Amino acid sequence: MDADFLDRVEDLLEQGKTAELKEILERIPARHLARVLERLDRDDLIALFRLIDTDKAADVILELDDATLDVVLRELENERISKLVEELDSDDAADIVAEMSAEDRAAVIARLPADDRRDLRELLKFPPDTAGGRMAVEFLRVRTTDSVEQVVRRLRRRGPDPHYSSLLFVTDRKGHFEGALEIDKLLFHSPRAKIRDLAVPYPVKAFLLEDQESVARKAEKAEVPIVPVVDEQETLRGRITIEAIIAVIREETTEDIYRSGGVSTETSLFESPVRSAGRRLPWLLVNLGTAFVAASVIGLFQNTIRSLVAVTIFLPIVAGLGGNAGSQTVVMVIRSLALGEITSSDAWRLLRRQLLTCFLLGLCAGILVGVGALIFRLPIILAPLVFLALVINIIIGGIVGTLVPMILRRLKFDPSLASSIFLTATTDTLGFLVLLGLATLALQYFPA
Repeated sequence: MDADFLDRVEDLLEQGKTAELKEILERIPARHLARVLERLDRDDLIALFRLIDTDKAADVILELDDATLDVVLRELENERISKLVEELDSDDAADIVAEMSAEDRAAVIARLPADDRRDLRELLKFPPDTAGGRMAVEFLRVRTTDSVEQVVRRLRRRGPDPHYSSLLFVTDRKGHFEGALEIDKLLFHSPRAKIRDLAVPYPVKAFLLEDQESVARKAEKAEVPIVPVVDEQETLRGRITIEAIIAVIREETTEDIYRSGGVSTETSLFESPVRSAGRRLPWLLVNLGTAFVAASVIGLFQNTIRSLVAVTIFLPIVAGLGGNAGSQTVVMVIRSLALGEITSSDAWRLLRRQLLTCFLLGLCAGILVGVGALIFRLPIILAPLVFLALVINIIIGGIVGTLVPMILRRLKFDPSLASSIFLTATTDTLGFLVLLGLATLALQYFPA
């Protein structure tokens, strides 16, 4: 968003020109307006949000990042939040109120119409990362025994509604999911035709407690815009839209990227420096601890370093290349695990392939660095030492990058959260140990 525009908004807020601001807000798309709000301080953010009409504010609140949404939900009146929630689909409404404190959540829900209260309380029973937590309860249901004429009559009475899709879900008399039917197909059949003769099996469905990543993979594989959600008895309970599926994929991708860097998913570039530092400090302290371990290895070889000072030039090269090779492997393994392309049973097959790949990478890197040592007229003993150390540490990086994500997944931990920490600690520590250990052995036979 243009800095001049932000300055103008802030100036208008300061001058209290609400009429002009409202006129500007009407012209800005919800997504762009959310980006504006994310760049304002707390007081200006709330002041501007209060000027947005309810319909548009409901769209804007869905576009806000976590840090800004947290501010809005804490500072805005419960009555206003309740009006916004009433405008949303049930799945979006549940996501919003789930972010509130228990007391405020109860106050917001209490102000909703009875049907909305019932739906929200039902959705909030499910964990947010499951199909039940992601589903919306607004869907068009018809029975197998209905006729086309009956269905068309009901649709006309209902009228157009943005909360509903153009897909009819078909159930039996007990509500068990049987299939689906596009609304426009009703136009091409006799009014007396039965829905059971027109409905087609649907290629995918999700269960209430099924993980959202699994649902997203199913939808992607089946190439469907909506996923019906059923309970253990196959009773239709809701549906998940393509928008929700895309949101899941975006959230999971963002979460993996943030966690691989040791950053909380709630961190924003525009939140206060103190809060941002507080979220990021724990992982920096963990990395500091692993750095001390690696540094202590160097301390064990002080005599070697005094005898062959030039070896220190290659310590960051050996550690860095081993870490980079391992990081490449980690990214590929985590992606394949997330997409269900591999399981723990593939570990040995993958390990063999990565050992060969990393051996070849180590050979190439080792030869280049070894030749570089000779070109710059460093002690000739360094060329074979650095060559061997690079080959060994890149192989170590490949092993750790392959096995650690799979072991963490097997232990029910998130591989993206801790893999990079284990990898860095291992390749730094063992890289230093291998190079300095080889140098120590070499100096016993070939004194510098």
